[in-house]
Amino acid sequence: MTRSPAPSLPMTLGNMQAQSVRSLSITCWHCHNGAVLAVDRWSDDVPVPSFAPRDARVGCGIVGADAQPNWKDRSRRKSLSGVQWR
Repeated sequence: MTRSPAPSLPMTLGNMQAQSVRSLSITCWHCHNGAVLAVDRWSDDVPVPSFAPRDARVGCGIVGADAQPNWKDRSRRKSLSGVQWR
C-alpha cells in the first residue's frame, strides 16, 4: 500500500460534532492534569489542534496542552451480532 503524497488536514469541530462528540479532552503538557471543554460556542471550521497552545490552563497555570476529541461523549454503537461484549 502506498502512502498518499497529499498532507492530511486536522480534524475540525464540525467533523468532530458530526461523529456525536461535543467536547474536547484537554491535557496539560507540564502537569498532566486534564479537563473537558464544551465546544458548542465555536464555529464548525475551527481545527481541533488550535485549542492546545492558546486556551488551555488546566491545573498549573501554564499555557499549552494537548487537545483531542472527547470520545467518551460518543454514544455506544449497537452490536452487529446483537450481543454486547461489555
